[in-house]
Amino acid sequence: MCNEPSQLTSIVPDIVTSVDLLDGLWGALGAISSWTYVLGGVTSTITLLISAVNPLTKSITYGLIEGDLKSQFSTFTVQMDATQKIVGSTVHLTVSYVKLTEDVSTPQALFDLGVQVITDLGAYLAQSA
Repeated sequence: MCNEPSQLTSIVPDIVTSVDLLDGLWGALGAISSWTYVLGGVTSTITLLISAVNPLTKSITYGLIEGDLKSQFSTFTVQMDATQKIVGSTVHLTVSYVKLTEDVSTPQALFDLGVQVITDLGAYLAQSA
């Protein structure tokens, strides 16, 4: 079972190299965490704030407050929604962002990385069940 984001470092160690809780409680509204990840061979660090949590719909929203992405985006938000199925779950990932300039590319590689993390996490959870 994966109860804390910091467990991702052992599930996808080649992608997520560290996750540290800086303030608050894991999964709680207002919690702040620092994430270090590898994308295209480059290590980056971001600081995220949990801006919304809905236990009924199994939804959590993270907003970017610091880090490398701030040089390209004025806002960057990731919302994850989990829907329970008879067997397993479906996870929907919604990313919203505002580019600082029109010259900034769509962060497709980052989207692909998010999908890879969710896919690997799903496989891990399926074998743990």
